Amino acid sequence: MADPTLSLTVNQQPLEIPERYWNWSLLRYLRDVLGLTGTKWSCDSEGTCGACTLIVNGKARRACLTPIKNLSGARVETIEALQISPEQIPHPLLQTVVQDGIFQCGYCAPGALLSAKALLDENLNPTEKEIERALSTVICRCAGLNRMDRSVQRAAAILRGDQPSTWTPADTAAEERLLARLTGKMPYTADLRFPNMLYAQAVRAGAAHARLTRLDVSQAESMPGVAKILTRKEVPGANAFGIFVFDQPIFLSPGDEVRHVGDVLAVVVAESPEQAAAAAAAVDFALEPLPVLTSPQQALAADAPVLHERLRLAHPEEANVLAHHRTRKGDVAEGFAAADVIVEGEYSVPFVEHAYMEIECSTAVPESDGSLTLYCGTQGPMEDRHQVAAALGLPEERVRIAHQFMGGGFGGKEDIAGQIHAALGAYHTGRPVKVQWTRAESLAVSTKRHALRMRYRTGADRSGKLTAAEAYIVGDTGPYASVGEAVLFRACVFSCGPYVVPHAQVDSLAVHTNNAVAGAFRGFGSPQVAFASEIQMQKLADALGLDPIEFRLRNALEVGQATITGDILTHEVGVSIKACLLAVREALAKTPPPQLLPGEKLGVGVAAAYKNVGLGQNLPDSAGASVSLEADGRFLVRHGATDMGQGINDAIVMITARALGIPTQDVAVHTADTRYDPPGGVTTASRQTFISGNAALRAAEAVREQLWKTVSEEFGVPVEDLALRERAFVQLSSGRRLIDLQTLAASGPRFEARITYDPPTTADQPGYSPAQPTEKRPPLHFAYDYGVQAALVAVQPETGAVRVLKVIAAHDVGRTISRRNVIGQIEGAIVQGLGYALSESFVVENGLPKTLKFKDLGLLRFRDLPEIEPIIIEDPHVLGPFGAKGMGELTISPTAPAVVNAIHDAVGVWMTELPVTPEKLLAALRAAADPTL
Repeated sequence: MADPTLSLTVNQQPLEIPERYWNWSLLRYLRDVLGLTGTKWSCDSEGTCGACTLIVNGKARRACLTPIKNLSGARVETIEALQISPEQIPHPLLQTVVQDGIFQCGYCAPGALLSAKALLDENLNPTEKEIERALSTVICRCAGLNRMDRSVQRAAAILRGDQPSTWTPADTAAEERLLARLTGKMPYTADLRFPNMLYAQAVRAGAAHARLTRLDVSQAESMPGVAKILTRKEVPGANAFGIFVFDQPIFLSPGDEVRHVGDVLAVVVAESPEQAAAAAAAVDFALEPLPVLTSPQQALAADAPVLHERLRLAHPEEANVLAHHRTRKGDVAEGFAAADVIVEGEYSVPFVEHAYMEIECSTAVPESDGSLTLYCGTQGPMEDRHQVAAALGLPEERVRIAHQFMGGGFGGKEDIAGQIHAALGAYHTGRPVKVQWTRAESLAVSTKRHALRMRYRTGADRSGKLTAAEAYIVGDTGPYASVGEAVLFRACVFSCGPYVVPHAQVDSLAVHTNNAVAGAFRGFGSPQVAFASEIQMQKLADALGLDPIEFRLRNALEVGQATITGDILTHEVGVSIKACLLAVREALAKTPPPQLLPGEKLGVGVAAAYKNVGLGQNLPDSAGASVSLEADGRFLVRHGATDMGQGINDAIVMITARALGIPTQDVAVHTADTRYDPPGGVTTASRQTFISGNAALRAAEAVREQLWKTVSEEFGVPVEDLALRERAFVQLSSGRRLIDLQTLAASGPRFEARITYDPPTTADQPGYSPAQPTEKRPPLHFAYDYGVQAALVAVQPETGAVRVLKVIAAHDVGRTISRRNVIGQIEGAIVQGLGYALSESFVVENGLPKTLKFKDLGLLRFRDLPEIEPIIIEDPHVLGPFGAKGMGELTISPTAPAVVNAIHDAVGVWMTELPVTPEKLLAALRAAADPTL
């Protein structure tokens, strides 16, 4: 007798669903049975993120909360139905969001688009509030869906016939790639399926600090579907990994020390995710509790437990200190003696979760030649290869990292996640193995923005010139190194902002605790110290009675002046902070007074920041690219940078096309495959546009020279009289078509160039710099980003509620390659910065994570967004590709201090701890009104 079935239609296709699937969610059935992976999984079926939103019977529904058994007779529409017409014209919603540059990584896009489509299917004249409600059901971590309301209104106008479509089929290569992401055609790692694939689940310690005394996997080994259980003895190579230091264990064995709640004891590999989870729960182990280091202050105590013996041996007086950076310039005693005003402050900022929409996923596939291919989204493919190969005990060339486009990263995908466990599973079973973290697992285990405590003292004279600054900065780097040493170095060197400070003394410490592992996050130490230093600047401006922008202009760095590290800025490095300040001042002057609600008070705040482009410090920082003419007459550019939505692929294609003098549609791109693409280093430090962009530019120029020389010699036409038009060479003077590129490609020699670009020489900071340095030496960094933001806020003193009304942001980008991507990076960073200022934190208590649901992260939604006015400042870098440089990281740094300075302007209290929640602000206001509280 046949199983009972349930009838429904998906994208107008009738289906009969067997009873065994009725208790499944619609999300799982679409992805795992029908292969419709455009519907995304992100929040562990909380129904919080909206990534899985689709249309059921004309209404927007969350697929993760919709059981199959409730869908008898239903009409389901997924993103795959919102496709491009035979005439290559996308649906009007797709047209407008692409043209308006709404999406970056695109992971949230299917949910947002179908939420909007459900609204428009019902009402082609939606109000602003109706659009806001529809879009606020979906979280977009890249940019919060900023400006998508306008895209929806334009799409509605096209659908009504009130406005013509301005879409031209395949306008650019960037639009083609973006459409593929938005409509589910381009897979992310979790969307990949391989024959005979197994699934892996880690068994984690669940304790912050303990000793593993027993581990027994025998019961789990006998459970249904289990193919292999991995423990320490299954690691043929190094049982540790890490970016700078191999200090994080792959597996713990009995007798080993647990330092983090996410430390792995075993990994179950099974036929299904459910079987892997069930067997993982059956692994038996015992832990002996050890004292938990809950704060850096506790870890710095003389009698604190030592987490890493190597550090105690290296510097016993700071046995839990991963790194202690020191910057000394001039004589701070002399500087403070010259000050007429001195302000002090203590500031603290919390751990923050990256909250990328795409959860970590890796799939390892054994190859017939004994090598292994690992499919994953990563910011450092070569670094992943190094760590995976070390664990497997294999030469690096036997491990291939096949990078997949990422659904966001923001620094959090620099560290290894499940890559090594997937690789070990494939190594031992000979079958593909997939590691897919849950959202709760990701929140508990992934790296976070460093929590910092900062003590500042800053002085200025009556003329409004800074005289001295002193800062002591302590960062909680968690139990393992990750990139904590580098983050606290950046915090040190950028601790005093983009200003001339004659006398400075800064200490920054990365301290080990048993809290969250802290790593890279957009801004890389700069947002934390900008919060403190820019409040200090505002306190000084207030004490001196100076306009906040004027005070900053008096102290802003210029060519020939030195940073606190003694780095004398040159025209080659570039300095544009004053241009940013002046642009914001002009924009503020043109901003009309905003409307306030009854009882609200208006505040305006300003903040500035600067940050490095590239690694600097004389560290290896090269990247490669190759450009080749392919058989179809198009060009292929290969490079090693990874795209997570920031748009590096677009930039590389545009640079290549411009160098060759061709449309971007004629350039294909392939990226970050360690077997086939040139190495690009880690996608971090806003380095890839400058470094990989320069490599692509030089490779394109070399291929151009080959082609032009060949055609010139064959047809007797001067090189300067040649150009490419519609994939063929033409003679400019006569318009004569000479030869098409397909014919050239088939003619014999391959037209190809592979270039490795080494950026300008840099040097580490000196141990000491005089107040007025004159020694000429290589710079600490070959380029810097500069930015200034102003925030307009409305504060309700009765409740402590803060509404950000507008943010004006002026940022130097060198020279714009893709305006759409630059605007997106500015807007997205501001949205993240507003969350940092007002709502986001990752709570850890006694070493245990407490923020384990997406809904508790404090992420902003569309309804929370203010007006954002981006101002692009172009100060071309003399060595950048067409003058460009990176800019995606710094743009977050001024946001939080601008908001907090605006709150002070509105209600007169200084908020020195982030996030500034209504409860904290209300308590501060009451304390200010009654100091006895």
